[in-house]
Amino acid sequence: MRSITSKREYRKVYLNNTRISGSLFYFLINKEIPDTPEDTCAVGIVVSKKVGNAVVRNKVKRRVRAFLRENRDLLPVGKRIVIIGRFGAGDATWKEFETDLSKLFKRIK
Repeated sequence: MRSITSKREYRKVYLNNTRISGSLFYFLINKEIPDTPEDTCAVGIVVSKKVGNAVVRNKVKRRVRAFLRENRDLLPVGKRIVIIGRFGAGDATWKEFETDLSKLFKRIK
């Protein structure tokens, strides 16, 4: 797994994507063939100010990264994914995070 860091790569996902929605997050998945190696998945995490202040937004991002580290087997191969936090993600428990993200990743495959 690698992180999406450049504005150009985020723009590619935003302009040409498929959207999958959950209760705490929604995913934008790039539809075109990515320029990433076949054995990796590129992931970007976006949490807006609607979710909460900086402390809450960083907490949500840390939890998403922790989930991704623990569940590498759920990541699809060769895709770009932008994970966007919804309102309420800052108040969710770890169990709610796990169930919502697991369901969304299983829907990708």
